[in-house]
Amino acid sequence: MLPEYCAIIGAILGSLGGFYYLYETILGTAQPNRITWLLWGIFPMVIFAAQRAQGAESVSWASFVAGFTPLLIVAASFFNKKAYWKSEPRDYYLMAAAILGILLWALTDQPNLALLCSLLADVLASIPTLIKSYRHPHSESWIAYAVSAFGFGISFLSVQIYNFENAAFVAYVFILNGALAVLASRGRKQKQATSIIR
Repeated sequence: MLPEYCAIIGAILGSLGGFYYLYETILGTAQPNRITWLLWGIFPMVIFAAQRAQGAESVSWASFVAGFTPLLIVAASFFNKKAYWKSEPRDYYLMAAAILGILLWALTDQPNLALLCSLLADVLASIPTLIKSYRHPHSESWIAYAVSAFGFGISFLSVQIYNFENAAFVAYVFILNGALAVLASRGRKQKQATSIIR
């Protein structure tokens, strides 16, 4: 277990991955799925509020950072036509299901149930980008996801009390970013193979 202040260091490192993705979005080398990234911005803010309500203050900053950066990425995607990725009908269905999860959160007074609903909503919001990373890995930034996974891994290791409200979200974000880094890294290998063939 790392010291508690490492949760903030991990959140800062996690945000560097997000800022690298923001940089690639501005350049047009990454094309974010706007539905996923918008929901990735909103849901962690809900989790941040639930964690603060339960007194999980240091780990809650990882949730805040996890939500703030995606909102910047969505905004940046409107400024470069190369950064546009067309959403599919499936994305909108998943968005509706994810919003339903947030509505369920609003109906409960139990913070852990709110956290669970938010996590499930975030999983649903992540599916379009997971599919996109698998089918079109060149449209994603594996470096950004790897840096974020490293940062949120540090945050996870600095959790002082491993219970649901303290560890669930940061563990989920670590696993999600790690999976996206692996999927997106396949695009780099495909690009290298193409350049060798030429």
